[in-house]
Amino acid sequence: MDVNGAEYAAGSRSRTLSYVLIRILSIIFLIIIWQTIASLKLASLPEPIETFGMLITLMSEGEPILGRTLQEHAAASLMRVLEGSIAGFVLAIPLGIVIGWYKYVEKFAGTIVEVFRPIPPLAWIPLAFIIFRNFGNTTTLVQVFVVLVGAFFPALLATIHGVKSIDAIYFEAARTFGASPSQIFAKVIVPGALPSIITGVRTGLGVGWMCVVAAEMIGSSASGIGFFIWVMYEVGGGTAEIISGMIAIGFIGYLMNEGILFLSRRMMKWDSN
Repeated sequence: MDVNGAEYAAGSRSRTLSYVLIRILSIIFLIIIWQTIASLKLASLPEPIETFGMLITLMSEGEPILGRTLQEHAAASLMRVLEGSIAGFVLAIPLGIVIGWYKYVEKFAGTIVEVFRPIPPLAWIPLAFIIFRNFGNTTTLVQVFVVLVGAFFPALLATIHGVKSIDAIYFEAARTFGASPSQIFAKVIVPGALPSIITGVRTGLGVGWMCVVAAEMIGSSASGIGFFIWVMYEVGGGTAEIISGMIAIGFIGYLMNEGILFLSRRMMKWDSN
C-alpha cells in the first residue's frame, strides 16, 4: 500500500471511530438525562437500571401474563412489517416509475393519489376489518394491510420524484445512441431514480413500523410489541415493562434503518453520501 493509500485508510478508521464514539456519547447523555428526571421525581419514571433489568428479564424469561418473551413479540411485529412493507413497495415502486415517466399517467393518477394520500393508515382499520372479515386470521391481515398503506405512499412519492428529477439530457443522450425504451429504463431511469427510491423505502419502512405497533394496540391481536405495551398498561403493569417495549421498538427501527443504509451503500457505490 502506498503512502496515500495508507493515509486514506488511517483517515477512514479515524472517521469511523469518531462516528462510533459520538453515537455512544449520545446514548450516555440520554441515560444521564433519564436518570436525572427519575432521581428528582420530575416524572413518574423508573430509573434506567431498573428498566434495563426488566428488559433483560423480559427477553430471557418473558412476561407471565402473556407467556411470551419480548423477542417473540418483536418477531411477530417484524414479520407483519416486512410482509406489509414488501407488498407496499412491490406496488409503489413500479407504479411510481410509470407515473413519473409518463406525463399523461401522472395527470390521470395524480388526483387519485392526492385524495387517498392524506388518509392516515390507522383510519383504514375499521374498513379493513370489514374487507377481511371472511378471511382466516383477520386481525393479522388487517395489521399487514395497514402497514402496506403506510409504506406505500412514501415509496410511491419518492419514486415519482426520483424519476422526474432525472436530467432530460440523459434521456436525450440515450436516444441519440439509439437506446430502446427498455434500455432507457434499465440504464437511465432505474439508476437515476434509485437514490430517491431508497429514501422512499427507508421512510416507508419507518412508517410501516409505527403503523403496526399502533394497529396492534387497536386491533385484538395476541402478539406483537404494540399488543405487549397496551396489555401492560391495561393490567396495571409497571412503567418499566412499558418502557422496555418502547426501547425494543426504537432499537428494531434503528436496526432496520441501518440495514437499508448498508444495502444502499452496496447498491450505489458511486454515491459518496
